[in-house]
Amino acid sequence: MKRIIILCLVFISVLLADVLPFDAFRAFSYLEKQVDFGPRIPGSPGQIICRDWLVEQSLIYADTVVIQQYKAYRPDNKTTVDAFNIIARFSPENSKRVMLSTHWDTRPISDKDFVYYNTPVPGANDGASGTAVLLELMKHIANIAPTIGVDVIFWDAEDMGIAGNGKYFCQGSEYYAENPILPLANKGILIDMIGDRDLEIFIEANSMRYAPELVKEVWAIAKELGYGQIFRKQVGAEIYDDHVPLNIKAGIPTIDLIDFHYYYKGKNIWHTPRDLPAHCSPQSLKSIGDVLYIWLLRQ
Repeated sequence: MKRIIILCLVFISVLLADVLPFDAFRAFSYLEKQVDFGPRIPGSPGQIICRDWLVEQSLIYADTVVIQQYKAYRPDNKTTVDAFNIIARFSPENSKRVMLSTHWDTRPISDKDFVYYNTPVPGANDGASGTAVLLELMKHIANIAPTIGVDVIFWDAEDMGIAGNGKYFCQGSEYYAENPILPLANKGILIDMIGDRDLEIFIEANSMRYAPELVKEVWAIAKELGYGQIFRKQVGAEIYDDHVPLNIKAGIPTIDLIDFHYYYKGKNIWHTPRDLPAHCSPQSLKSIGDVLYIWLLRQ
């Protein structure tokens, strides 16, 4: 009998994932569109084109959109450039609120490819994937979370840092943590590099340190939806990502959903010119979108 109940629950979970409104192929089209803009490096033409498009899309669904402009430092060419956090707010006056965020910029150098070191990263997975998921999810937020406030934030200048020491990474979330838009979210989920065809989300160590209850909450939903093979119940690497300034400086308990292992045929494609839509999957975007949808629904 117990085996039958478990099989029935699994079957229901699969059915539920199939009928959730998150449109995987529309989200994937958003991923492709961003890559078509070219590199979205702070200070580049692609950045401005993508910024204006993100603001335009956000204005369709959010109650208000705030653009945080600030100065960011590019260590690759030692220049200071304009950067822009894009903050789409639903029920901005509501003090009971949550945050969903991702970064939308791309890396100016392919430091994991010594042949093409100075080539900008296209950023299909590292930048466009999380942005695509949140753009699709915004279409549904007003209906699924009408009684709470929601901040959907696209961080700029996340990926300009110096590899190996963490310096100059996450400049957008650092700026927000020091210049927050009130009222602050009570908790949040960051998504990054979630488009990989072979998606595996391990529990990021800083997430478990700062927001263990939120980790449990999200992993339980993933299991219910039949995504247990993607959301692994093992603590993985400690990653300095945008959730760290949010936890430490802003005091917002935030977890990071990230697949830090991005390979094709056994070769790393993270921070290389091969970070392309061909190595990403609509179904990976949907698995994250479905989990976030149900999580919002339960807030």
